[in-house]
Amino acid sequence: MVKLKLKNALSYSGIVSADARNPIVEVKTKKEAEEAVKTGYFEIVNEEKETE
Repeated sequence: MVKLKLKNALSYSGIVSADARNPIVEVKTKKEAEEAVKTGYFEIVNEEKETE
């Protein structure tokens, strides 16, 4: 799981959805996180390593 934080915006809806009340979102894969960061609206806050 990768946690993302909405930055410099009141809301975003696209790959993931976030708003000022809920700026932290989680995505399951690193690829999803990278796509969200590319939009410029998110930054990675925490990345958990998966244990097998």
